Amino acid sequence: MRRKQFVLIFYIVVLSVIIFVGGGAVRFFQSGRNEAQLEKKAEINEGWSLKEEKTAYSIEKLPQMFSGVTGIATLSRQLPENLNSNSVLAFENYFQDVQVVIDGEERYSYDGLLSNMNRRLNTNFFCMVDLDEEDRGKTIEVTFHAPSDKENIALPGFRIGTEMGILLEFFRLDVLSLVFSGIMVFFAVLFFAIFIRERYSKGENCSILAHSAILMALSSIWSIANSSVVHMCVHNDILLAYLSFHSFMLLPVAIPIFYCDVMEGHKKFLYQLAGVASFNFILQNIFFFVGKYQYIEMMRITFIVLLFIIFALMGISIREFVKRDFNYAVGFLIATAVFGGCYILDVFRFFFYAPLDNAMFFRYGVLAFISIIFWIFARRMLCYVEVEVENRVYKELALRDVLTHLPNRTALEKRIKSLEEKERVCSSFTVILMDVNGLKPVNDKSGHGAGDRLLCEAAKSIQEAFPEEKDAWYRLGGDEFIVLMTETELNNEECQQRLLRATEKWKNADYGPISISCGSKTVKNLKITREAVGQLMHEADQMMYKNKILYYQKKLNKKIL
Repeated sequence: MRRKQFVLIFYIVVLSVIIFVGGGAVRFFQSGRNEAQLEKKAEINEGWSLKEEKTAYSIEKLPQMFSGVTGIATLSRQLPENLNSNSVLAFENYFQDVQVVIDGEERYSYDGLLSNMNRRLNTNFFCMVDLDEEDRGKTIEVTFHAPSDKENIALPGFRIGTEMGILLEFFRLDVLSLVFSGIMVFFAVLFFAIFIRERYSKGENCSILAHSAILMALSSIWSIANSSVVHMCVHNDILLAYLSFHSFMLLPVAIPIFYCDVMEGHKKFLYQLAGVASFNFILQNIFFFVGKYQYIEMMRITFIVLLFIIFALMGISIREFVKRDFNYAVGFLIATAVFGGCYILDVFRFFFYAPLDNAMFFRYGVLAFISIIFWIFARRMLCYVEVEVENRVYKELALRDVLTHLPNRTALEKRIKSLEEKERVCSSFTVILMDVNGLKPVNDKSGHGAGDRLLCEAAKSIQEAFPEEKDAWYRLGGDEFIVLMTETELNNEECQQRLLRATEKWKNADYGPISISCGSKTVKNLKITREAVGQLMHEADQMMYKNKILYYQKKLNKKIL
């Protein structure tokens, strides 16, 4: 089986498993519930009456937004008769103070005030009130106070059931938000890990990875911090409120910086947009910590800043598309338009409908935006990888001898230059120059193919003879080789003996025995300079030619005899 076929089958199996598991999860979270579960939890969203000062209103159905009030309103009704010792009343709170009273006894309160501080930090807090069997039929009053909106009260839906049953129910309802957050966290960690790897290997143009990871991390943090399930599990509304507000305020900073990596022609303007968003972030924190405004009151400013940035990015994308100077302008225009459209929907919902989940469309927009950007990024990465591979191949060819695969003369000069720049002092610096004997007769008698094979076997023999230091062998050209060792001491006789042992196994080769003449020179405590190495190479070369003359004299004497 071919590798491509194996990979294809592997992907099909993985995809099938994901579909199977995902389908089962969807059926579990979205399918009907059994009777036992239905008995454990029930909605009580009818039969409520609303008191606002001295006026009472009948509420047909919850949840809803009630307008025209003074900012304080009280819901009341009788509790059902089917309560038990494990029952809880659960409801979501939309940035409001809450007080729950049962037959004149306060059972629960949330006011958003920070301890020992004159500041408020109201958030989308999930409220749970413990009930008992004795509470059956008693009158419950839930008072809401909106400190940031004096004319509107958000009336949530109420559920009664066991704590575990309600947790499971909210987990079902919140599954899309959790899946979105999980996807964003996964890609944030993945991109940041790739960024660290590229940074460590000194890769270029990898800042887009870090900025992508930051953008996804901020989106996931904002989504997680507004999740009802997370509120129920963490029980720390202050921490979640800080994470929610600050991650949302930092999004307008991260998005323009992310665009800087792909639209470098507008980098100055994009950094100015990020500067405006940063100023908004700092100013809002100052106003909050001096007790002037709370975050929810200033959120409208962040909405407007982010909306302005989205329109600016759309304008830049349209301009790049018209000019056609940017290869991926269409993709970025579509991504920005989708993200902006979803964001505008949430802005309208926030200002005019004020839902409890004020980030629903935003999550869809971010997911679509990241998906399109990921597709563009993947295409850019493929192009980058192709160019990088080509560059590495060309670089390798420039520094390697094609025939013997040893480093060439250029690589030798580069190494000497590197040692010189480092001001390296070698304890025992050895230069060994070698020349393959009898290459021309082999070429004349058996052809250049046999001569090439002779050179390749000679290169292998040289590597086997001097294994102390890696990549110390070089082919200078033709039948000449050199070994440069920075921590090894060898005299000429030892070099000759090593070469004889390494070439013994080639005696019966088709083109005759391999014979290599060599000359070596060793100097201790040498500070590397180009001139010093050149002098050693000259002395080793002179010794090598003396040995080469002796080789041909011996061969000539054998023929005469």
